[in-house]
Amino acid sequence: MEPRYSTGSPKVKTTVLFEKRLLEEIDEFNPFKTRKDFLDQACKIYLKELRRSVIDEKLAKACSESEAEDRSVNEEWEPIALEGWK
Repeated sequence: MEPRYSTGSPKVKTTVLFEKRLLEEIDEFNPFKTRKDFLDQACKIYLKELRRSVIDEKLAKACSESEAEDRSVNEEWEPIALEGWK
């Protein structure tokens, strides 16, 4: 599900406005050669976190639905299973 970005991917030029202080901070801590490289990596990392968040939410929902179904089945079978133990 995770997209793969390659150096051969088409590039699209865009214009983005940033707060001046944000750009100053990016420039201060940028470990890359260019601001473009920093922004490219930051976007990829953020998108990866967003994708992971969506997957986690879907998994939590599926587990919750499965738990509700398990409880329903257990309630149905529990008296039958305990009959011989009384």
